[in-house]
Amino acid sequence: MQGIEPKFHNSLTERMEYYRYLLQKTTDESDIESCEVIAKGSELCELYEDYLSNKKKLQESIKNYKDFHDDLRKTLTIKLRDVKKKARNQTK
Repeated sequence: MQGIEPKFHNSLTERMEYYRYLLQKTTDESDIESCEVIAKGSELCELYEDYLSNKKKLQESIKNYKDFHDDLRKTLTIKLRDVKKKARNQTK
């Protein structure tokens, strides 16, 4: 599974912040395209936050699965050992 590198996201958000800063310095707010880019930047940040939240949930799910898997494997190993002992004792 591929993830989104923080550096990849941060480089673009930093560029958007710089763009916003330059727009404020020029105070030319008639450019509709610039507002659209800023809005898309906000949407991008929301998507990234959603990604981080889902990534955390996925990591927790994977951890829970591994823990459950290990516990079940240990229990099954003990149960198999007991059954094998019983089977050996019955054949003697």
